[in-house]
Amino acid sequence: MDIEMASTHGGRGEQLSSLALRCAERLSVPFRDFYRELITPLIYEGRPMPDVRGIPVNGTVDGMLQAATIWVKAMNSLMDRSDLRRATLLPWRQSLAPRALVRTHRAWCPVCLHNFALQEKTVYEPLVWRVADVVVCPHHRVRLQVQCPHCGRGRQPSFGASTRVGCCRGCGKWLGRLIPEEATTIDELDTFLSRSVEDALSLSNVSDEIDLVSSEIAVRALRDVFWCGSSSQMGRALGVLPSQVVHFAAGTFPAPLHLFVRASYATGASMEQIFASNRFDVKASAGREPHFEVKRSVPRRLQLGADLVMRLNNALADGGKQSVGAVAAALNITGTTVWRRERELASRLAQMHAEYAGKETRAQKEKYRTEVIAFITACAARGITPGRRQVDKECGGVGRFSSDWKRAVIKDAMRQVAMLPKRTE
Repeated sequence: MDIEMASTHGGRGEQLSSLALRCAERLSVPFRDFYRELITPLIYEGRPMPDVRGIPVNGTVDGMLQAATIWVKAMNSLMDRSDLRRATLLPWRQSLAPRALVRTHRAWCPVCLHNFALQEKTVYEPLVWRVADVVVCPHHRVRLQVQCPHCGRGRQPSFGASTRVGCCRGCGKWLGRLIPEEATTIDELDTFLSRSVEDALSLSNVSDEIDLVSSEIAVRALRDVFWCGSSSQMGRALGVLPSQVVHFAAGTFPAPLHLFVRASYATGASMEQIFASNRFDVKASAGREPHFEVKRSVPRRLQLGADLVMRLNNALADGGKQSVGAVAAALNITGTTVWRRERELASRLAQMHAEYAGKETRAQKEKYRTEVIAFITACAARGITPGRRQVDKECGGVGRFSSDWKRAVIKDAMRQVAMLPKRTE
């Protein structure tokens, strides 16, 4: 298949899931058919295929585990290429801990997508957006979005039956847009982290094989050069338990991404120095002494529970404008799950939203009634008797399939107009 990756150099290379979606678009077929007819036979080559071939819904195809390996092999075979490992985090398998590294749902910068379309460039989703720790776009200083502004769906999967790059997985609408500068200040460390991840991914976004420094060698080099070989000093400086630093340096398990980013922030060492050359300039180090909190990994199930409680409490504090269903859609879970996990909060929100919806409905009805009376009165002053559909259209309706209360309001207004004295010439 003759299709090129959107970015073949730098730290904003295309993620594999985005490339797969663009392949389906090039063939003008739904992604469901592309996956079932082209990808699945390559994945199960030499093995019996399952009867039910469901589309993968998480982001592991862009990560560094088995699913990424299988997909890279299949896409390389389909496109007659051999370098698609760089569209995933597979080159970093020996350098970074896989746990909580990849975001299992989509995130995007709406300004980047808008500019891709405006400048008539290839619309794609960079691999850097898949890294879980990246929460801001350093180029536009806006937070990455995870929830559709049109339908409110959040935690969107990479793939869907008929999905397209840059579009919502729920309603299908385009996600690119210009947004005003955020009122909240973007944290300096978040921006630094995003730029550092892009710098790191630029090392692996090459067509040739890249030999990155393994995790334990990188940790030992940083510890020995900047912290005099002391795991305790390094741990305290970077907000990591000293016992973990010992295990990272010994190679018991790889270090997480945030350790290297914090080390780069504190020492001024670049990602290229940490993962490629291991040559550090101590005299030119940043010399910062930031305070980092100890970061402990949280199981995704517990994280989902915490996010659910936070969103329910935020909805309650907002006066019940959001329903339980809207909270569920934002987290891409069912309403039943919300009620099962947080029955008390969901019950309070449902009651508050019902009261809010009632007030909004009464306000909308009163507004509609006022507009109808004003319009019919204006028409009567000109000697015109408008029809019901015309009245509904002029007052914000569609003119057809009106509800009973709208018809009653218009009918009552018409009766009042009929009782007015006739206009004399």
